[in-house]
Amino acid sequence: MTIDELAIEYQQQYKRLCAKIEGLRPLLYVYAGEDLVILRRKLKIYYNMASECKCIYTILSSYYDEKENEND
Repeated sequence: MTIDELAIEYQQQYKRLCAKIEGLRPLLYVYAGEDLVILRRKLKIYYNMASECKCIYTILSSYYDEKENEND
């Protein structure tokens, strides 16, 4: 697997996590009590995972650009 392919994998995972977050967000208005606490905790975890995937995707996708700039 190349760095570009790995970057694409992270981008796809980021998109999946964002879709999952968007699907769960309406439940914030439906749930209450302990269920709401669990949902918020789950959403925070998904949000953190998505943020990490986006960060790694950004780093990997610009990896070769940085290498080219070092050689200049």
